[in-house]
Amino acid sequence: MTALPLKVFDECTNEPAKPWLIKGVLALDEDSSWYGPAGGLKSSLLTDIAVQGAAGRDWRGFKTKRKFGTVYFALERAGLQRRRLAAYAKRDGHTGLPIAVVDQIVDLTDEASVQIVIATIKAAQERFGVPVGLAIFDTYAKAVAAGGGDEDKAQHVNLVAANLKRIHDLLGQPIHLATIGHTGKDETKGERGSSAKTGHIDLGVQISGDKIKIATITKANDQAEGVLTSFMGEEVVIGEDEDGDALVAFIVSAAAVQAPPEAASRLSDNQVNALDTLRAAIKEHGQKGAVAVHTWKEELFRRGVLDRDAPNPREPFRRLKGSLIKTQRIQEDNGMVRLTSSNVIPITTRAAPAILSPCPVPPPIPIR
Repeated sequence: MTALPLKVFDECTNEPAKPWLIKGVLALDEDSSWYGPAGGLKSSLLTDIAVQGAAGRDWRGFKTKRKFGTVYFALERAGLQRRRLAAYAKRDGHTGLPIAVVDQIVDLTDEASVQIVIATIKAAQERFGVPVGLAIFDTYAKAVAAGGGDEDKAQHVNLVAANLKRIHDLLGQPIHLATIGHTGKDETKGERGSSAKTGHIDLGVQISGDKIKIATITKANDQAEGVLTSFMGEEVVIGEDEDGDALVAFIVSAAAVQAPPEAASRLSDNQVNALDTLRAAIKEHGQKGAVAVHTWKEELFRRGVLDRDAPNPREPFRRLKGSLIKTQRIQEDNGMVRLTSSNVIPITTRAAPAILSPCPVPPPIPIR
């Protein structure tokens, strides 16, 4: 019997730097989930990432480390996705970008989908002439339901996770796999469906807000959680329909926008108690104004803010922590958590809004 490959301790000290596609946002050999309410511009935001990456341009202040192609598996509304790309061609003058749209259903619960996805990515790459660095599945729910699966069932979610891992292992090149999902009626509970998905992904980003959208990193393995970017949609006229009416598509505006302050003056009792517990933990166990996340969690259990005997005690903590990150009350980085500047002042006072770095629109670069 052949042993599995090993890397011993000393060999682990020479691990190369994380292979970023867009530094601080997307990395190769990882999976992400981008989720929010219906009409929340989730697909538009991922399309914007794909377009800037295909053009080799930085994305909203984040450095694009390498030009990459994207295969967009539009499991629903493929025509809408194609119109979004037409809007970028019209607005920014793009031509020949290495982006392809697939309008066929893919059942990611079925292991047979692995070779289908791999073959599709390789076919697109041959057309592009540049590596495919990103594959997007829109939506995750449709990819699960295609074969009769249920995103609420951990069994079906784990099948998808296993097949995405097989794609990574068998493709023969590094890639980032992103899925687009939904929140439920209560957005504070995070992504809809089984919590098993959260354990699988490397990056989770929740989209919220009305006219101005906020993309918040709610889970990350080795990058900071908190607000990623703020953005707005822009309507672009791409032509006329058969009646002579304007044919439009809604894409992400290139303009920098001001993130509105969250209505943080009305925190739940649980959130207030969690912040009080964090202050106490930092005072007693912290260093340089921060404390280990697990120390804070243990204090929450010890004080009874969270129930250690709950069926899944980690999930309430994840939701509580995520809600405080989303409202910019706390920051998490490398396993440490700290209060943000908004908590130096009394809780009833609003913090000043954050300002996003400018996103100038450079002249179009033809891609051949």
